Formats: sequence, structure tokens, C-alpha cells
Amino acid sequence: MPAGSQRHDAVRRILWGVGALNLLVAGAKLATGWLIGSISMVADGFHSVTDASSNVVGLVGLAVARRPPDESHPYGHQKFETLSALGIGAMLALTAWEVLRSCLERLQEGGAPDVRPVAFWVMGVTMVINLAVSRYEGRRGRELGSRLLAADSEHTRSDVLVSLAVLASLLAARWGWPQLDVAAAVAITVAIGRAAWRIVYRSADHLVDAAVVSPQRVREVALSVPMVISVHKIRTRGDHDLAHADLHIQVPADLPLERAHVLGHMVSDRLAAELGLDDIIVHVEPPVGHATSWRPEEAEDDPA
Repeated sequence: MPAGSQRHDAVRRILWGVGALNLLVAGAKLATGWLIGSISMVADGFHSVTDASSNVVGLVGLAVARRPPDESHPYGHQKFETLSALGIGAMLALTAWEVLRSCLERLQEGGAPDVRPVAFWVMGVTMVINLAVSRYEGRRGRELGSRLLAADSEHTRSDVLVSLAVLASLLAARWGWPQLDVAAAVAITVAIGRAAWRIVYRSADHLVDAAVVSPQRVREVALSVPMVISVHKIRTRGDHDLAHADLHIQVPADLPLERAHVLGHMVSDRLAAELGLDDIIVHVEPPVGHATSWRPEEAEDDPA
């Protein structure tokens, strides 16, 4: 995975390129949808506008997320990227509501689309573009460990499902069933809502510090270091590109302080190498039940 600065630059370039394509796709759908009077195609166009808007939100969040840690944010600003992903989910939910409202208006007012061949060409080309963009974003999101790209990939993938529903409604209208234009719009609402829920759920997991790595896996790696007796109080949080962990290890009671300190570093280094953890705190302590003659008040009398 690229270093932090290189990663952010790569994600930013991808978002700019995808945003431009989304605007092109949205313009084509909206213009054609208004031309033929298709409520489902216009809704699909607004969905693509939301795609472009989410790219802008992502770029703003990314600019904040790359700031280094400071006194007010000692763990960095990475969660601002997750907040941007939440913004994308909110935009999806808003789009779903707009589509549903348009469906209700069509049912009340009536009407039917004037299906023309250009509509099929526009939908076919935009579907190919969206599918290619979604796969590319998803792959790059995994390579770069970016929740933002992963969320935007989900958003764009939902556009492909929406376009399929629109194509079906256009065919139905051409064959004499214009009411299916509204049915397709309802299907669009379901697809958009589902994508919004998945994005919000995953982002919320990160914001509430869900475990990044299984505690059992952390325990296995720590116990593989010689002289580590047991491991407990394991906690991990963060993101794939900057995961924090803290844990307690028990070592032999007669181990000199200097060697115990080195052992803690050995555990930290092995966790970083095998599990990709970045910021690791290892608390070293004697085995459970070990008796000691030292008392806390002795520290007050210690001239050091």
C-alpha cells in the first residue's frame, strides 16, 4: 500500500476523474429523460448528479483527512474521510426520497414517456461507463485501503442497477405499458436505499471504533514471541491504512526490566509486520497471582 501522502494523492486523482465522468453521464441522462418525458430516466440522471456531488464531498473530506496529528487530534484526522463516506450515504438517501416523490406525482397526474431510440443508446453507453468506473474504484479502493473509494464504488454500482430498471421501463413503455415507468422508478428507490444503508452501516462501524483485527488473531501473533506467557485486554480500532492497537502481555516475573521492555517492542514489531497494525501500545506485566514485596509507598521514599 502506498505511503500516506501518495495514497491521498492517488485517491484524489481518482475522485476528480470519476467526478468528471459522472457529470457527463448525468447530463446525458437528464437531457434525454426530459426530452422523452421519462420519469425513471430523469430520476436516474439525478442519481448520477448525486454521484458527482459525492465526489466533491469526498475531495473535501480527503483534504481534511490528510492533515497530520495535532494536539487537538492526536490520532490524526482519518475519520473525516469516513464522515465524507457518511455524507455519500446521506445523499443516496435523499435521492431515494426524491425518486419516490416523483413516482407519487406521476401516479397523481398521469402521463407516459415518448420513447425514442436515442434513449436506449444513452442508457447503454452510460451503463458501460458506470460499470467500468465502479469496478475500477472498487479495485483501487481495496489496493489503497480507502473507505471513501469503496463507498463511492458502491454508489456507482447502484447506478448500474438503476439503469437496468430504466431500460426495462423504456421497453415496457414502447410496448404499451407506460405505467411500468413508475414501477421502475420504485425499483430505483429500493436500489438506492439499499446502497445508502450499506454505506452508513460500514461507516458507523468505523466511527464507533469497531475492531479492525480479531482479538484471537492478535493473541496468536503475540504468543508466537518467545517468553510471552499470555495476552489479554486486546483492543484494535482505526482504518486499514492506520490501525491502532493496545494489549497487555504477561512475561516471567523474574525477567529484568530492560529485557521486558525489549520483549514488548518485539511483540509490537511482530504485530505490525504480520497484521499491518501501525500504532501499537504493549503493556508488560507479571503473571497473574505473582506475589511481590514492593509497595507503592516505596516509590515516595525512593530518592530517584
